[in-house]
Amino acid sequence: MTLSTPAMRGNRIIRHANLIALFAGLVFVSHPVQTEAVTYIWQRAASLATLFYLASLCFYVKSRLLQEDGSPSLWKNYYIDALILAILAMFTKEIAITLPLMIVLYEFSFLNVKKNFRWQHLVPFLLTICIIPLTLLLTKARIFQVIQSISQGPGGVSPTHYLLTQFRVMVTYIRLAFLPLHQNLDYDYPVFKNILAFPVLASLSFLIIVLFWAQRIFSKYRLVAFSIFWFFLTLLPESSFFPQQDIIFEHRLYLPLVGYSLFLVSGLYYLLDKKTLRGMVLVLMMIIVCNSVLTFQRNKVWKDDIVLWNDAVGKSPHKARPYVNRGMAYLRQNEFTKAMADLNKAIAMNPKAADSYYNRGFIYDVQGNTTRALADYNKAIEINPNYAAAYQNRSNIYTIQGDFTRAILDLNKAVELRPNIADIYNNIGSIYAQQGEFIPALSAYNKAIEINPDYTALTPN
Repeated sequence: MTLSTPAMRGNRIIRHANLIALFAGLVFVSHPVQTEAVTYIWQRAASLATLFYLASLCFYVKSRLLQEDGSPSLWKNYYIDALILAILAMFTKEIAITLPLMIVLYEFSFLNVKKNFRWQHLVPFLLTICIIPLTLLLTKARIFQVIQSISQGPGGVSPTHYLLTQFRVMVTYIRLAFLPLHQNLDYDYPVFKNILAFPVLASLSFLIIVLFWAQRIFSKYRLVAFSIFWFFLTLLPESSFFPQQDIIFEHRLYLPLVGYSLFLVSGLYYLLDKKTLRGMVLVLMMIIVCNSVLTFQRNKVWKDDIVLWNDAVGKSPHKARPYVNRGMAYLRQNEFTKAMADLNKAIAMNPKAADSYYNRGFIYDVQGNTTRALADYNKAIEINPNYAAAYQNRSNIYTIQGDFTRAILDLNKAVELRPNIADIYNNIGSIYAQQGEFIPALSAYNKAIEINPDYTALTPN
């Protein structure tokens, strides 16, 4: 559709529109960086938002092309569908907030060649930008707590430092797009705090040069320039002033790689078409085959938890979280010695990580070492006073010790933090039952069953 827009008519690339579209799709779908967004099921929101994002843009372009061709009834149907898809994208993931801006960019790049722009087409889409901030505010989304804790908490990253670091991250993303080697689920990425630091200054200079070059070639190589703008615009929600929990994640490239795919194919076309179209096809086929092999190999890393976190530990040996997660994987397999070694390593690296103490405490608990388990649960709660699972497990130790008062206090705190967990109410009921207080015990059991009607946990005699 882009190659059918008014701005592209007369350009020699339209002679091979189907070939360009085919290879752009193949580059996108075969790229190894996409493995994280696809195989890491938690990030299904990124792929779903991208689906709605692209579909909305396609329907918008189709409506505008039909409008240009004089189909008043049909173009309105496509326009309404585009708006509905935009709203669905906004409710899927925050990366969709750039969609209205992308539509504006597309309009000026390919559709508005006569310079008699009518804003009424864009106003409804621009209004959809409000959906995401309003939804986050009305639902008191956790993202605000995360941003606040990151920017204000000890060791957190301020918005300014996050932005400075993102200049370097964007260059890493570009490197991953063109050379997808040494992929890592959990990067150990340094935070930069000075714009004059060489990595920051060099990265910023490089990015400015790329954007300046895109602006210079825009009139002659419009599709190539638009692809570059797409890449950077779609990165902005997670690579700007708003701190995220993680500095870099490969799944954030899922939507930007649409721009990369268009850039690579159209760029190679203009570069090699004058010599031979067959040369362009050959180069792209080689790239797609190489990407496919790398994707196949990268997916092997996701075979299971141990393989995945072994890979992350090998590539981020000085970061605590890969050790924590590998320790938890060992724990699930009852390999307590290996799990304990990883958790001790994680605590040595980051003594302020509550999860490490909680999981080590759990191992001590399973092994019957209640003294050390209690010490680790206490430490986890000291670091994170809102750690519901730590309160729940600590209450179990207090119950074993016969300290029912403290056990009930911990369980009440756990209920306050996680009011919809049947296990917690069952434990409360068990303690009251052991003390012969059957009315509050019955009330707690009823609440557990109300939360989970199929709850069948046994209680102590």
